[in-house]
Amino acid sequence: MKKHLWLLSIPIIAIAAVFQLTFDLGEQGTLYSSFLREHIYPIAKTVNGTMTNVKFRLRGPEPVKNNIIVVEADDASLEKLGRWPWHREIYAHLIHTMFKMGVKLVGLDVTFSEPEERIPADVYKLIQENSPKIEESVRSFEGDPILADVVKAYQDRIVLGQASTVAVQPRYATKDELEAITSPDYSAAVPEMSGKFALQDEIPVDLKVVQSSPLMYMLSLIANIPLLRDAAKYSGLFNVDPDPDGYIRRYPLFMVNGKKAYPTLALKLAELAKKDSAKIRFGSDARVERLSFANTPNDSIPVTNLGYLDLNFRGPARSFTYIPAFDILQAAEDPNETKIRGQLKDSIVIFGATALGIYDMRAFPFDTNTPGVEGHATALDNILSNDALRSATAIQLNWLPLALLIGLGLIFAALFSRYEAIPSLSIFIGFAVVFGAIDVKILFNQYINIPTAFLFLEVLVIFTVILSMRYILEERDKKAIRDAFSHYLAPQVVDMVLKDPTKLTVGGERKDISILFSDLKGFTTISEGLEPKVLSQFLNEYLSEMTDIIFEYEGTLDKYIGDAVMAFWGAPIHQDDHALRACKAAMRMQERLREIAPDFKKRYGVDIGMRIGVNSGVVSVGNMGSKRIFEYTVIGDHVNLASRLESLNGYYGTEVLTTRNSLDTINEVEKEKIGYRIIDSVKVKGKTQAVDIVQLSFKKLHPSIVDTYSLARDEFKKRNWDGAMDLFKKTNDLHQEHQGTPDPVAEIFLERVETFKLNPPDDKWDGTIEMRTK
Repeated sequence: MKKHLWLLSIPIIAIAAVFQLTFDLGEQGTLYSSFLREHIYPIAKTVNGTMTNVKFRLRGPEPVKNNIIVVEADDASLEKLGRWPWHREIYAHLIHTMFKMGVKLVGLDVTFSEPEERIPADVYKLIQENSPKIEESVRSFEGDPILADVVKAYQDRIVLGQASTVAVQPRYATKDELEAITSPDYSAAVPEMSGKFALQDEIPVDLKVVQSSPLMYMLSLIANIPLLRDAAKYSGLFNVDPDPDGYIRRYPLFMVNGKKAYPTLALKLAELAKKDSAKIRFGSDARVERLSFANTPNDSIPVTNLGYLDLNFRGPARSFTYIPAFDILQAAEDPNETKIRGQLKDSIVIFGATALGIYDMRAFPFDTNTPGVEGHATALDNILSNDALRSATAIQLNWLPLALLIGLGLIFAALFSRYEAIPSLSIFIGFAVVFGAIDVKILFNQYINIPTAFLFLEVLVIFTVILSMRYILEERDKKAIRDAFSHYLAPQVVDMVLKDPTKLTVGGERKDISILFSDLKGFTTISEGLEPKVLSQFLNEYLSEMTDIIFEYEGTLDKYIGDAVMAFWGAPIHQDDHALRACKAAMRMQERLREIAPDFKKRYGVDIGMRIGVNSGVVSVGNMGSKRIFEYTVIGDHVNLASRLESLNGYYGTEVLTTRNSLDTINEVEKEKIGYRIIDSVKVKGKTQAVDIVQLSFKKLHPSIVDTYSLARDEFKKRNWDGAMDLFKKTNDLHQEHQGTPDPVAEIFLERVETFKLNPPDDKWDGTIEMRTK
């Protein structure tokens, strides 16, 4: 049986080959099977697309290579210039201003498909009938003629935007779609005046062939109003075509209507930038064989058979220079402003909307929340630099991905069947590292993107299946701990389980430990002010810093509860000094928070503060939960008290609170090194036993503050209100003198003294305070 393990790879290779072949044919536009096209091809495209995302992120960002600027209608510009869409004269003023600042070309990622009629038609008709003399003056308030005048003035340097709303591939179209394509009214779907925006040459094959090709055909068009179409010389489509997983990885360079090819925004801008015309060579079946420019015919653009450009993304969102539209208009009024003028001079501008409310955000390989206009900028930069990604089709090696998949699949199947687990693992890792380096560091860095996702998956599955079978055959009589690491355990717990597997059961034991709870101040407000992605990054950084400190003092991380952290000391490993470790960790956490707060303020715009509660006592510790799913945690009254202490910081204005339970377990030498004072005796909600509350201070309190405060509390307990008030005021003054701030705890007691002077407590009062909230 072991000699024939390689036979298990045959069905794996066959399945991988079907997916690979489906992908290859789909990319070439020759996938006739509807089942493969509708069910297998989307999966294959998603898998290879995901691999492309990985390659981009491993490669990393690279600089933009041309002077391309994105002028954005951002939230700030909308706030200043009015709601979207803007009045047409605003666009006119912006376009005119940009050209006056030295912009070379402007492309618009917007379309003006309807007239802007500020004066209702009925009102205008009434004016015509009754006041014809003022008709022309009234009409001058409309913005469309103003924009048309600007477009006409700069018609050699501006590209309007338009978009197809319904498009199909005739080769794969339904019966109704085919009838629409071949009907006499088909061309009427594209306004007649838009015909002048088509590429110079018609597709040089029979119309029937064109109408049965896999090219993307427009069935309808959102065109600009006739006034603007008449004024414009150029227009480009701003359609995009996301992959099945929602990512945009490629860019259509044209779409077809009749025998005319209509350029997209990036291609038309590239023509103007190069002062050249694009030439597309079509095959006899109307698929694309080559795309180049007339003056550089040997320097072809790596376009696919279906007319797509595989985008070579430069980096995360906003890799290009973005300038808000309002900033440009404002800069035009300031003769001393040089930055924006310098950025715009001799640049190619693409104008688009980036405001969140307009929601033209797209998922690109580097970033899943990128303004859609950056796709046009990326395509233009790729075309001008001629560094778009080249696929196997583009380098005339259609056979290569399938050949690699079958050949290497059989070779590795034989090797994995022959060698034991460790050598096989070494072979697999070696293949992944070496071939991965070739694929990413050599080919991809040269802008060659061979679809290798199924090759890697195939080798991984073959390796896994053969070694799994080998394990079953050779190790079936051996027993081992299974699923031990499927549960989240602290490192110390893992060590404990490995030494004694019998502990991997539900149950617990009573132990004297110390528990710590921490929580951010005002986290709800912080979370509401940050975008989800930014909030996640903020939390990850903050929790990482705090967790590192817990581990530095050899604590056990129990769990995260949003922004809150729960940890404990003394279990599962016994620690005599668990209270000291917990208290030191708490103060170090506060110290570290002060160190990182300025950076967090700068990057996230939030002020961060933290409250920490520490308590010690006997609790139940162990695996809690069901037989299938459980976690190593602690429960008991002392755990609840630690949580209440964290909340009480908000009342006392303190940062770290603990109890006498914890303080009494710390030896006197170490206690002298800690800044602390006993601030109150409290009965927390739900408890009748009073607890002495201890304030721990990152900045050690001056002895005079501690001593005076202690005397003040003594007088307070004796009901000597006037004496207590004088001492609490003195404490407050000393705190201001030595610590730089008033004493929030002394101020609380001053309020209590005032209250008790007017309404003395009953005779049973022993100086404690009962908290009625958690």
